[in-house]
Amino acid sequence: MIAKNRRRGQILIMATLITIPLFGMLGLVTDIGYMHYVKMTTQSAAEAAAQSAMIDFHHTMGGATYTCGTPNVLCTTTGPQACSSSPSSSILDGCRYAQGHGFAASSITYEAGTGNPPTAPNIGSSAYWVTFRVSQNVHQLFSAVLGRQYMNGLVVGRSTAAVVGATDCIYALDPTMQHAVSVGGTANLTSTCGLFVNSNDPCALYANGGGVISAPEYDVVGGACAGTLTPAANTGVAPTTDPLEGLAPPSSGPYNCPSGGLTYPNGGGNGSTINVFPGVYCGGIQVKNNTVIFHPGIYTMVGGGLTTQDANSHVTGTGVMIYNTFDPADHQNQYNTFSPINIAANSTISLTAPITGTYAGTLFFDDRNAPTGTTCGQNGNSTCQDNYGGGSAAVYQGIIYDRNNCINMFGNSGINTQYTMVVADCISMVGTTGFNNNYSSLPGGASPLQQVMVVE
Repeated sequence: MIAKNRRRGQILIMATLITIPLFGMLGLVTDIGYMHYVKMTTQSAAEAAAQSAMIDFHHTMGGATYTCGTPNVLCTTTGPQACSSSPSSSILDGCRYAQGHGFAASSITYEAGTGNPPTAPNIGSSAYWVTFRVSQNVHQLFSAVLGRQYMNGLVVGRSTAAVVGATDCIYALDPTMQHAVSVGGTANLTSTCGLFVNSNDPCALYANGGGVISAPEYDVVGGACAGTLTPAANTGVAPTTDPLEGLAPPSSGPYNCPSGGLTYPNGGGNGSTINVFPGVYCGGIQVKNNTVIFHPGIYTMVGGGLTTQDANSHVTGTGVMIYNTFDPADHQNQYNTFSPINIAANSTISLTAPITGTYAGTLFFDDRNAPTGTTCGQNGNSTCQDNYGGGSAAVYQGIIYDRNNCINMFGNSGINTQYTMVVADCISMVGTTGFNNNYSSLPGGASPLQQVMVVE
């Protein structure tokens, strides 16, 4: 009897000794799960901070290149910096998004700079980047019985967002339009870069008759009615914003235009060659039976746009940016009404954008406050759509930007350029139109249209 009781006592002791490590192991499994949860939370906070900071930066700053030390371009040179409780820039504002996930400012650090980030050096060409790190000590809970206060010390989440060159070069931004990108008849749209169609219409991307669309990528919020596309269109994608929304216009009114209508260029008869120089042109520039040479710089067309007449109209220029606007405050003269760009199909056109400065890569920039529909031109007797024509040798090298209206491209326009990009409400192609994406002449060799991307 005594021996049996002793055996029972030994079993009880052994069971107790086994239970302690068993509970420790169960606690360890629970704590590892908790550590994984904390890791996911820190990573989510870092990603929210990086993405939101860079989106706000891109929205505010625009542009294609950035210089450290200029207003709002924050760069760190001595490693991660502590977040401030009073954000003073888009980058520091990202700290608030991380704090919104429940982390104290003391546990959040950031780095920022131009070029490619050190944590993702092979992303291609980045104009600006920010990296956020969010950390937290992980306390042991049930497994504390094993004798350690902390399990693996700090858990750190890290994320980097960057402004990089867009892969798309054609953007139709109207949110609901049917046939927002349209290729009709025997037209042929051939692009070496992608299309983004922001419309949610089932036929947002459209080709009829013998129209052909060929591009490496099609991103469409709605649907595509364009025959067989190779590769297949990415439909149902999330809407995008204006990729140039942060790019400020070069000037604003009032422009103090003289009384009486002006048609430029003045002087010279038929067949003459006329040089024009950067500045403000009240009444715009109308090219008739002349050759007009645009010298490098910014041209502001107030209430007249740029127009050509026919096959005898010739336009050429390198390093040119044309801002097409109007002057609502000009109640006495004719410059208070916006007029579109209207280049005849059989005119000769060769224009290239600047390769440096704020407007590197930007060729045409329509006033964002321009009216829409059929209220353009003197007495409102013309449509607001821009027409970009030209024969088989037409060159439009740069971005054509018309945020409020549609543009029509016809007559082989743009096919002989290193790169052509279009950002408009809607786009119609008639004839053969080509879009190339050779950005080697631009800063960093990257697209002047940019997008925010989380790169790690």
